[in-house]
Amino acid sequence: DVGVLDPRGEDPNIAELRRALPGLPRHRIERVSREFKRVLGYPSIIRLALAVRENMPDRFSPQCLARVNLANAKVVMEEAEKEGLVDSHMLNGMLRVHTNSGRIEPAIRYYNTAFAKHGKSPTTHSDRLLFEMLVKKKRLERAFKLKQDIESRGRTLDLLSYGTLTEHYGNHDQLGSALMVIRECIDKHGLPPGEKALKKVRSMCRRGGEEEQRRLEELVGKDPLEWKHQGEKLKYSRKKRQFSSPVQYGMNRFLDV
Repeated sequence: DVGVLDPRGEDPNIAELRRALPGLPRHRIERVSREFKRVLGYPSIIRLALAVRENMPDRFSPQCLARVNLANAKVVMEEAEKEGLVDSHMLNGMLRVHTNSGRIEPAIRYYNTAFAKHGKSPTTHSDRLLFEMLVKKKRLERAFKLKQDIESRGRTLDLLSYGTLTEHYGNHDQLGSALMVIRECIDKHGLPPGEKALKKVRSMCRRGGEEEQRRLEELVGKDPLEWKHQGEKLKYSRKKRQFSSPVQYGMNRFLDV
């Protein structure tokens, strides 16, 4: 019967909707239930959409969005575990949610336990997600500890991870450390990090003079955007000459005729 409560004292309609819509907050499930009780047939899809949608609050913080994202991801993982669908891709997706939230300890705990729980091993993608978070959070000591642990298991950081570390040193004007990372990356992978990671390092070497620039070019090759830097200088000099007082005077006299 519709009006009879189950042994736990819960409306059976609510219980059925909770099973059909896992993760939906109870107050929104109650709104859906009320929509079904309003009419004898099926309720309007427009009214149901209004009942289940999540309205953005007037004020919110990034931490609030991270919590909501984490809660939604946990619901998805719970359903995947029930169906036996958990694989390395799903575990890495959940790890990304943890790393994007910026909370270091839960992310490390998930990295250390979740893969083993499901009989999987972390991949280079997993290593990169955690390593990038630690570098962006300026926890370099823990990042290098993670790097040592990864290498002790027979894996190495990928090119993108080396690029993240190179970019970090470039942003903090630490040319020597950046060059050491680039050399190690070439030793491990036979290639330097991408140009995005090398942008600030190249800029530092240009400021340091021709000798520094030559050393970097011997290591990673010439800057593919060198033509753009030279063009910008030429454009600036031409623009400056165009608006110099003698040229401007001649243009003014020409317009007066």
